[in-house]
Amino acid sequence: MPIQVSRSRVERRLQKLEGVLTDASRFAPNSPKWIEYWDRQFYLYLSGKDRNAVRRASVDTFRAVMKYADENPTSLVG
Repeated sequence: MPIQVSRSRVERRLQKLEGVLTDASRFAPNSPKWIEYWDRQFYLYLSGKDRNAVRRASVDTFRAVMKYADENPTSLVG
């Protein structure tokens, strides 16, 4: 019985940690899929197609996308 209680505590802690380490994209921050997701969201916002696309973006996300747009010619924003 104590093993099951410990396992459920560990599972809860892992879920909480995953929630902290991910954002609205559900990808790990600064991973290739994460930056591509946010690049697309900023493109949708800037093009007027979706005014709520960046509603949950942080300042760090904005900085990462702007840096990505400057350095990567495939960026939708740049």
